[in-house]
Amino acid sequence: MRLNFSRLNTGGWIFLSIFSPKLVVELGMGDGTLLETLAKCDRHSTYIGIELNNEQCVQARSRITLSNVIIMNSSFEDIVPTFLDESIDQFIAVLPDPALIDEKSEERWKPFYRSVYSKLKKEGRLQLVTELTDELLQPVSDDRYSAWADWLKSCFISLGFTPVGQQEGAPRQYLSRCINQFSGDTERIRMITLDLLKQ
Repeated sequence: MRLNFSRLNTGGWIFLSIFSPKLVVELGMGDGTLLETLAKCDRHSTYIGIELNNEQCVQARSRITLSNVIIMNSSFEDIVPTFLDESIDQFIAVLPDPALIDEKSEERWKPFYRSVYSKLKKEGRLQLVTELTDELLQPVSDDRYSAWADWLKSCFISLGFTPVGQQEGAPRQYLSRCINQFSGDTERIRMITLDLLKQ
């Protein structure tokens, strides 16, 4: 049996799982709505939510009492590098900050996702839900959306990931304030979900 540990930004160590068959990390969990939903459906796995906003973490901790949920109030850019290599089964990133996915910031965010890749177990996955908008807030054409999706996949392929799934929009079971808000204007805010595998 292999034990998984993670160092907190305080320098201490936190025990993450001993019997858990699966370790899932949500990057930027917000108020934890999605994390709670997933953890309720899968009580045998451990779910870790990382969120920088203290108010959101307080709200999540006051509501989520599940024993298979760990909430970390910190920057996931600081926390992820402290995980053991090949220790995580899945990372979930829903509507990350543009600085961590935008085309203009590509050279800034690629090293972070390279770190995510190293922390995933073999056959582990990164599920990314992100959005494309027009700078002038005009509708996003099918051609532009398709070109953007191809660019996004090529970025992650260059980091070692293998795309194994793609859909327009967010998964139906994924509920959050931001997803609900963005889903209200599907012409000007076009979302994509990519499932990216480490082989």
